[in-house]
Formats: sequence, structure tokens, C-alpha cells
Amino acid sequence: MVINSKKSVAIILLNWKSYEDTSECLKSLEKLDYEPFHVYIVDNLSGDGSYEKLIQIYENNGFSTNVTFIQSGGNLGFAGGNNKGIKQAYEDGYEYIWLLNNDTTVDELALQPLIDVIENDKQIGIVGSKIYFADTGLLWFAGGEVNCYSGSTHHIGYKEKDHGQYDEVKLVKYIVGCSLLFRRELIDSIGYLEEDYFLYYEDTDWNIRAARNGWKVIYVPQSIVYHKVSSASSSKEVAPFFAYYNIRNAYLMILRNEGFLARFSAFLHVLWKVFEYHVRVIVKNQDSKRRRSSLIMQGALDGFRARSGKKDLRMKLKNG
Repeated sequence: MVINSKKSVAIILLNWKSYEDTSECLKSLEKLDYEPFHVYIVDNLSGDGSYEKLIQIYENNGFSTNVTFIQSGGNLGFAGGNNKGIKQAYEDGYEYIWLLNNDTTVDELALQPLIDVIENDKQIGIVGSKIYFADTGLLWFAGGEVNCYSGSTHHIGYKEKDHGQYDEVKLVKYIVGCSLLFRRELIDSIGYLEEDYFLYYEDTDWNIRAARNGWKVIYVPQSIVYHKVSSASSSKEVAPFFAYYNIRNAYLMILRNEGFLARFSAFLHVLWKVFEYHVRVIVKNQDSKRRRSSLIMQGALDGFRARSGKKDLRMKLKNG
């Protein structure tokens, strides 16, 4: 496939056991007031029939967008799955690639502002949307902040009502992978997403590496996306593996990108997080307390030992 227009966009959707979400996202993309674009659906070996159902619906003209289907061959995580789509889109010649969570729906004008901003400055490598909680309309993301002495990240505007307080196009520390558009030259400059994070922080790490290589990372509030994550969720509902990857990968990100002082500070912060997560387990009366405690400790130890990759965290949820 040869793409002639520099403004042609490849959109990457990662599917894993989520036919309904992926289908709804595709339907919203059909309404985009922008062309040309092409959708790549990458399936992380769902095994539940969702991938095959998406293909069947597409072949029966159930979706009006042009779609290329890619089977990754395994559960490769966020970075591994998205990299499959990115590599294919890069080989196909697309100048711009938009990573979009499959559990989102997009405003019909979501894409044009991203292209307008990134086209305006050749030093802009990454742009991203204003993202709302789909269930309440509260803000989920209006740019990202990173504390390079702890590894902590923060969504600007999180759970705030939108009164126009974040309507300025501006430079930010990171754009979340939920809606992240980048130019192909970024791949030539810093390579692909680091797959050994497996889950969490791979997009943050990528943004940091981009900035360190001279690329601007820009938040574009005129691009609107709705994310189907519950604004009412609490830490009691968080899956047990969250603490493991969150603790480990935050430290790995600092270890890979910062100097001694930041690394030492992040080391101390990991110790604090170990204590904090244990307090949450007790206060929130989370299930599988012993296993959760084990995963918290494993996350810290694997971070300190610079161990990465997918962790076998299979467990049965029990009380106590």
C-alpha cells in the first residue's frame, strides 16, 4: 500500500476480548469529519471469538471504514500489540499514526485538530486529545504531568467539571496512549514503544524519550474523546496486578531515563508506595489480601532488580 497524502492517518485499535467496545469505537470513527484515514485492528489473541466476529461483520459490510486486521499471536500487552499495528502502518507509508483505545468513542471533529496542530510545527512529535469519562462527562485527561523524582504521573483535570479551564493548546509532559497521535519520524528518532513494560508506563516512557530527543509533546483540547472507564471506580475494585506493574514500571521508567539523584529519590518513593498500597488493602478491605501483599512486594523487588516483561500473576481471588 502506498500513501500519497502526507495527511493520511492510520488509526490503531487494540482488541482483547472486547467485541462490543471495539465495534462501538469503529462506529464512532465512521462519523469522523476527516479523510483519508485507515483503521488497523490488532488482536492480542483474544480467544473469545471477538476478533473473528469483527472480521465477519466487516466482511458483511457492517463497518463502513477501511480496516486491516492483524493477529498478534499472543497477549503482548499494550505496547506489544500496538507496535504490531504501528509497524504495519509505518511500512504502508502513513505520515501520521493515531493510537486510540478501543474502549473509547470519538467526537466527529476529534481528528482534524490533532492534524492541524502537528502540521503547524515540524518539531511537534506527539499530540493528544481532551478525554472525558463517558459515563459522567467529567474530565479524565487534559494533559499529563510526570514527577521525575518519584515516577508518579498525574492526569491534569482528572474528575473535574469542564468549565473551559483547559482549553489552551499547550506543551505537556506526556500524552496518554488512550488517544495519542504521532508523526512517523518519531519512529526513526526514538524507535517503538518499549514492550517489556507490558502494562502501564510504556506510553509515558515514550513521551519522555521523545522530549529528550527534541520533540514537542502537545495537548490539543479541541480534539474530544470519550473513555468508557467508570468515574465512580475505587481502589477496592482495582485488579491485584495493578500494584505490581504500577510500582515496578514507575521505577523502571526513572531507572531508564533519569540520573542518580532521581533514581535514589524514586527508590525511596517505592518504599513509600509499598507501605501505601498495604494500607489501601486493609482500609479498603480488598480481597485476596495475602496475594495482593505478595504482588506489592514482588513489584518493588523486580523494579529494584530491573526485571521487566510480562509477569505470571495468575491467582484466584479469595477473601482474606
